[in-house]
Amino acid sequence: PSLPLVEKLSQVATALADELPVSVEVIVKGEVSEHDCSVLATSALKGALVATGAEDVTYVNAPGLAQERGFSSTVTTDPVSPEYRSMISLKAAFSDGTHVTVDGTLVGIKKIEKIIAIDKFDLDLPPTDHLLFLRYTDRPGVVGLVGETLGKAGINIASMQVARSSAGGEALMAITVDSAIPDEIVAGVAKATGANLARTVSLKV
Repeated sequence: PSLPLVEKLSQVATALADELPVSVEVIVKGEVSEHDCSVLATSALKGALVATGAEDVTYVNAPGLAQERGFSSTVTTDPVSPEYRSMISLKAAFSDGTHVTVDGTLVGIKKIEKIIAIDKFDLDLPPTDHLLFLRYTDRPGVVGLVGETLGKAGINIASMQVARSSAGGEALMAITVDSAIPDEIVAGVAKATGANLARTVSLKV
């Protein structure tokens, strides 16, 4: 069950940076670390490649495609997971020295996928097919502006979460929607809200 989750975490991290990482570290914590997790390195490669538009990527050809593009992945394990029975943290490093960390877990008997954090922001986000992420300075009215802009474009919001560092500080909005969001609509949302980052992700596994 962890394979698709890691692919999605890698797609989100890559999409947030809008470029292919130079390296990805998959940190597996808790009960799931008791199993052979080496294949998760390939899951991370596959997710990043797909997020940058590579086609026909498989578990067989992903390592070769990644090598051609100059990026790699590693897996480390830790039997201790303080908050969850099992947790996976994916840390992507990029050529400009920046990093993006996306954490996920599998919840309950049905192993429901959840994104539980992006960088310093805690979430409880199902990685559905279509996602929108905004980073902006927290202030009143932003939620309404996003809803209004997407509504006028005929984009239906399924769920919305806001995490923030502090009142009036940096905030992250994570939105699940029912359909892909065109680039011009994403740009419109960014302009309306003053977001310093606006990224849409259409997950493919």
